[in-house]
Amino acid sequence: MSVLYLDHFSLAADPFRITPDTEFFFTGGQRGDILEGLIVAAMHDEGIVSVVGEIGMGKTMLSRMLLERLRPLPSDTVYLANPVFDRDEILGAIAHDLMPVPPQGNRAHMLAALEAVLIERYSQGRRVVVVIDEAHSMPATTLEEIRLLSNLETTQHKLLKIVLFGQPELDELLDAPQLRQVKDRISHRFELQPLNADEASAYLRFRLHKAGWTGGELFDAEALKLLVQASGGRTRRLNMLADKSLLAAYAEGVSQVGAGQVARAAGDSLPHARRKALGETFGALRGAGRWPRLLPAGLGALAILALGYGLGYGLGQRNEAQPLAAGPQQRSAALVEVQAASAAPVPPAPPAPAPVAVAVTSPTAQTTGTPGLAPVLPKAATDEADSPLRSDSLATRMQATHQFIANPATTGFTVQVLSQKAPRQAEVMLMAQEIQQALDQGAEKSNQAPSTLPVLIHDRLYHGQVFHAMYVGHFESRLAAMKFVESSPPAVKRYKPVIRSLDAIRKEPAP
Repeated sequence: MSVLYLDHFSLAADPFRITPDTEFFFTGGQRGDILEGLIVAAMHDEGIVSVVGEIGMGKTMLSRMLLERLRPLPSDTVYLANPVFDRDEILGAIAHDLMPVPPQGNRAHMLAALEAVLIERYSQGRRVVVVIDEAHSMPATTLEEIRLLSNLETTQHKLLKIVLFGQPELDELLDAPQLRQVKDRISHRFELQPLNADEASAYLRFRLHKAGWTGGELFDAEALKLLVQASGGRTRRLNMLADKSLLAAYAEGVSQVGAGQVARAAGDSLPHARRKALGETFGALRGAGRWPRLLPAGLGALAILALGYGLGYGLGQRNEAQPLAAGPQQRSAALVEVQAASAAPVPPAPPAPAPVAVAVTSPTAQTTGTPGLAPVLPKAATDEADSPLRSDSLATRMQATHQFIANPATTGFTVQVLSQKAPRQAEVMLMAQEIQQALDQGAEKSNQAPSTLPVLIHDRLYHGQVFHAMYVGHFESRLAAMKFVESSPPAVKRYKPVIRSLDAIRKEPAP
């Protein structure tokens, strides 16, 4: 989110950042009631709990609040933000958070070790709660494994409580005949609804006051009406539009946000039908004289800021601690360049992938010079600038990723940082560049050559829908991948990375 307008409106913090911040949790719209119900269910009830809501309804914020509220209680929590695991991997992910030394070996060995830890925690009077975000993207076999884990019990009580957060596709997935036993284990189901007009207005005021606003109504009545209509009552969308509207007001030098600023903030990012309906509303406002005009100078400033501001939205995951490295004009140029590079269609996967010239090393290889698992190629083919996995073209990078992963000789592990419903090409490319820059900066601080850990991107089909998947690195063992995650920069850690085997990724369906 932008921080350009904070001084203008005497704000101490970003009021409408997309990244979930529990200090800004809004209890209206039944969010507070659902949170209390989740805490009771997690600590006392049996069975699996599900929380369903459309994109941008605040599921991740609610899951973070649940974890925060459980922390002082006699409970141990496991949070899985990106649960595209196979059945063995999810056992390893849960065990990793509960055991100082995760077990090695086959599935039966890992399950026995996990059960022993759960029994120990139960004997100490502690409840173990597994919170899974984006559960709608889980493979059916992994959901079945979740059911089996929920069966672990003493003579009287379950040893593991599982809370699933997901989009409505989670309900559709659980309706499948092969998952009827999983659905039968759902003891409570909560659904997040869009905020109505009064709730949305209260939400905006709440966020502003949390950020330090002490004045009157910062958004006038017509601006609030348009914000609610344009956002559809979704909290993430409200944040984005309110933030852009404040930026527009700052560019014009006005002290209150009106309908005109909200109209321009909504712009062309709305679906056609909603944009048409809003256009009629905007027209009525203009005719009534309630849509302030922009001065020529203000229009020029807003055009520059609005273009550059596109980088602030990405996937809602920009590092808030980092200062802006460039002004709006430079950022707008970067976004236009990435969008142009991403606009080209991704070429179809070749039937027989050939070895690809990719500079890939394991962490050991970076420090000792020992070759990693990638094919050993001539130096000219592996120069940093020539690596297709450092290309600014999304099509090139996706093609190189496909060839790298599809090669049966490629074994080992990688670290997944993203599973994002397509199409979000420009934003995904920006994220990849941000992560690569953070890796390079880390290497520079250690007086090493620029990082040769690859940032891999390709598309995958999860339940018939196309998702962008992004991974970082190639590691010979799970232990090496774990060491990387523990020492990775904030640009990687904030996505709650998970360790994946390349064999498992290779088996996932591609579009």
